[in-house]
Amino acid sequence: MSNVAYGLVMQELERGDSGLRSFVSVQSALVMYPIHTYGSSEQKDKWLARLQSGKALGCFGLTEPQFGSNPGGMLTRAVRRGNCYVLNGEKMWITNGSIADVALIWAKCEEDDRVRGFLVEKGTKGFKAWDVHGKMSLRASVTSGLAMNDCEIPAENVLPGVSGLKGPLSCLTQARYGIGWGAIGAAMACYDTALQYAKTRKQFQNKPIASHQLVQDKLVFMITEISKAQLLALHVGKLKTRIVWTHTHLDVENE
Repeated sequence: MSNVAYGLVMQELERGDSGLRSFVSVQSALVMYPIHTYGSSEQKDKWLARLQSGKALGCFGLTEPQFGSNPGGMLTRAVRRGNCYVLNGEKMWITNGSIADVALIWAKCEEDDRVRGFLVEKGTKGFKAWDVHGKMSLRASVTSGLAMNDCEIPAENVLPGVSGLKGPLSCLTQARYGIGWGAIGAAMACYDTALQYAKTRKQFQNKPIASHQLVQDKLVFMITEISKAQLLALHVGKLKTRIVWTHTHLDVENE
């Protein structure tokens, strides 16, 4: 699937429900992307086909209750013990957390104070997930908290291809591309709801309010802004494809 096609899928999913688009963004951009980009061949063989088909679900554990959107203040720690790492810490507001078969947990390693990604499988001793309830929105999306208490992970479950904040932040960059398209889909749903209401709501001489120029002006402004956003997202998608193509061919030439 091309970047533009993927974006259009995200647009239409969020046009239906923001929670559904969120689910797909996490599965594809925050779990499959890092495994594909930074994972070992064994990790790719084990997870990518299952995640792509939906036979396995994943979640992305970066945000913590103490720091929110400040990954530089990460408290979750990983300590090397022989052929294993022991994780301790907590993550919060994690989409798909309680239903995921594998959690990509980002933690600081005590040995070098560098952030690394750890694939934590469901059922691992010391790993716990619970749901967050009472949300004001995205209620069709599963939002969870995660806790690691002396959670022992084999060293082969560490993503070998990246260390430092570049790892999680590059994943967020991938996700934001799809989120940008998704927000347009939500706007399209809002516009369509407003348009249908304006056609059926009768006022002032028993005429639909859509027959009045003031209301028409507001609707035209809405669809114009949506169209501008679509063109911008389309341009970003084409640039994204061009940049990836260029980097790929430069790497081949350098080799």
